[in-house]
Amino acid sequence: MSTILFVPMPERGHINPSLKIARALQKRGHRIIYCSLRDTEELIRAEGFEFECLFEHLYPKGFQTEIKARLGRLSGLPRLAYMRELVRKQTGMLESMLQGEFDRIISRTRPDLGITDVLLPEMFLVLHGHRVPALLLNTSIPLRWELMTPPPTSGCIPDGRLPSMVRGAVDWGRVLLDAKLGSLSSWVGLEPDGLKYRRALARKHGYPLSGLDFAGRPTGEHNPMLILCPREFVEFRGSKLSIDYHYTGPSIDLQRQEPDFPWERLDGERPLVVCSLGTMAIQPEQARRFHQSIADAARRRPRWQFVVATNQWKEETPGQAPANLVAVQHVPQLQMLRRASAMVTHGGFNSVKECIYFGVPMVVLPVQFDQPGVAARVVHHGLGVRSSINELTPDTLTHLLDEVVEKPSYRRELGRMQALFQAAEQEQAMAEAIEKHLL
Repeated sequence: MSTILFVPMPERGHINPSLKIARALQKRGHRIIYCSLRDTEELIRAEGFEFECLFEHLYPKGFQTEIKARLGRLSGLPRLAYMRELVRKQTGMLESMLQGEFDRIISRTRPDLGITDVLLPEMFLVLHGHRVPALLLNTSIPLRWELMTPPPTSGCIPDGRLPSMVRGAVDWGRVLLDAKLGSLSSWVGLEPDGLKYRRALARKHGYPLSGLDFAGRPTGEHNPMLILCPREFVEFRGSKLSIDYHYTGPSIDLQRQEPDFPWERLDGERPLVVCSLGTMAIQPEQARRFHQSIADAARRRPRWQFVVATNQWKEETPGQAPANLVAVQHVPQLQMLRRASAMVTHGGFNSVKECIYFGVPMVVLPVQFDQPGVAARVVHHGLGVRSSINELTPDTLTHLLDEVVEKPSYRRELGRMQALFQAAEQEQAMAEAIEKHLL
């Protein structure tokens, strides 16, 4: 039996896709330990895994809920001041890494393999210093491919109406400008100087600086990187990558714990639309526009049923909620998608993969990070439509829902991609691919 240490980002969107891998390895006799913030302990232990806490002096239990609540209501100078406070905590976290907090956990647990989130490069560097083999876990589309030059094809997006991370060519001037702005943000206290700390960690643990990108993260060129998705969804038009990513199945854990739901309020004979913008904090105006549009769409389609996850949203939608709308804080998404006719989603990679797995057409409203690139792929493969959340109206949303619910082409294309996803979801193959990297 080997000990395998998982270090995910402390967000459900990063933990959930790792659960199937962890469970498959656990079934084969390996000891699985998750290492994260205290706020994730209940979730991880409920799934049957051991837990090690990091940075409790900086991020005590309840801290993540507090962050989302405050960012959701603050604006202007108070929001800026709070963000600077958060950055000071991030700097403290990086300093704790240099002082050996994660080293002590490695020495105590003695892992044979580490699986670390690609967005947590510091953990990967420390594991390298302890001569523990490690895999980078990418829970989204591989962004390095998005920045390839020369471009893999002439234009990777079928339309250019909305901004997207998927580009036919790289504006390297913009990339460098973003790097400069990041340095400026660090200087004024809006972002920790991650590059400085990552380079220091690399030197301390003997990792070559040539293997880091301009932000101090491992590039993936010298280290195995897992992409939790079939290649056919991520890469299209016959493009070839300069890096040999390890594509797996979509890694959807059908056994994960889900919240309760008042199922008696749903009619199994009526079309069901599931609506969620994910669990990360978004701008209050975007949330308000989304929830108002959902409520108005429900009024216009009284024969349909709508279930909306409010997540961090606290305000009530103006006016009486329509009878065919059920609002809960968190939805049991896997169970819901088994019976859904459509989903209105932010384009989070996990939600999109789950929609494909269950054959549910999508209306995608990308908000941030990788979501525009994921949305571009949904449109390209004919699995749904997309729009801008900042321009969303009840008219727009109703029209888009009519499109995906009533046109059979979306279900047909979903059936093709669904077959690929379900065929790729083999626990044994996934576990064996990872076991090859054990000490």
